[in-house]
Amino acid sequence: MKKKSIRKKKGIDWMSIIPPWILLAIIFAVWEIAAKTTGISEYILPPMSKIIHGVITKFPGELLPHFLLTVRVIVLGFIFATILGISLAAIFSQFNIITKAVTPVIIWLVITPMITLIPLMTLWLGYDPVLRTYVVILQATPIIALNTLNGFVNVDNDKVELAKSVGCTRMQRFTKIVFMNAMPQVFTGIKLGSIFSTIAALSADIVSGNAGLGFKISQFTKYNNVYMSYGTIFLVGLIGLTLYKIIERIERRVVLWKN
Repeated sequence: MKKKSIRKKKGIDWMSIIPPWILLAIIFAVWEIAAKTTGISEYILPPMSKIIHGVITKFPGELLPHFLLTVRVIVLGFIFATILGISLAAIFSQFNIITKAVTPVIIWLVITPMITLIPLMTLWLGYDPVLRTYVVILQATPIIALNTLNGFVNVDNDKVELAKSVGCTRMQRFTKIVFMNAMPQVFTGIKLGSIFSTIAALSADIVSGNAGLGFKISQFTKYNNVYMSYGTIFLVGLIGLTLYKIIERIERRVVLWKN
């Protein structure tokens, strides 16, 4: 029985994979039927079959370079934001007065859409793709830092005191007790950061870009190509969902007690 249980844990959890795909298929089918039977203009509700056909046709040539650019901006910005957010939270959490001082500022940064700074940043940095990476870092870092900081400062103090009593250094207490016990909140921040990164990259593409999927959405919409506008939006969603799922899978392997 134990061997079967272990094998089951190591296997693929089909019950978490199949239902979303079934739901997606149902949504696509309902969309297709509604587009063809309700009489709604294709400019508002284009058939899903035409959207999928358009993406498949244009992806290898027209969309692929823009897709790769947006993926690069999201991934690079997200990685830097994760490192920066966790590092800042680790530093702030060591001093109670600093934690109280910076928390409102971090919250303010979380709720401020960095898209509002893009015109100014364009003046400073031009239209270089690096600008978009900076926007992603600025948008994702605060949410990662906020959740991580909450995790660090809310660890059970009894565990920290116990480690202190047996002679653990400050660094050992942080790495072995605080950081490990805050893992669920850290990963919550990282997952939210992946969402914010995708939104920020798309916003930067639309506002200041001359390349990227956000730029293509604007371009397709400008020329009334609603099929490709919808299709490109779905591609952006696919990037964000893939990144989120990768982080979720890493979390399952790292935060073992959540399984």
